[in-house]
Amino acid sequence: MIRAAKNGCASEITFKGKKVYYDRDDSEIPKSYLGEKLDKTSFLKEILIDESQLPDIEKLMVDWVLYENGWYLLYDDGYKNQHLFYYLTQIGRYGHYRPKELEYFKN
Repeated sequence: MIRAAKNGCASEITFKGKKVYYDRDDSEIPKSYLGEKLDKTSFLKEILIDESQLPDIEKLMVDWVLYENGWYLLYDDGYKNQHLFYYLTQIGRYGHYRPKELEYFKN
């Protein structure tokens, strides 16, 4: 089961137009709700200012999986890079520091 991620004000968060979800046992949303898996790399290339920044973005979003109905945060024995997720959800010390890689995206 998955749950929509929320920020410190209890508002659901989105990233680049798609809601963000993560695993949660007490949720009622099945993972199948996300729909078909999409090609994250192709999607990112379209929204980056410069394609040469893709390796940095892929490191930042290593745990993020793109689906037609949202982003899914893969928690595989822990997050490999939680910075963006924690920033968007305002969790802990990462919640206070905007990832510099967000400057690489088109507005």
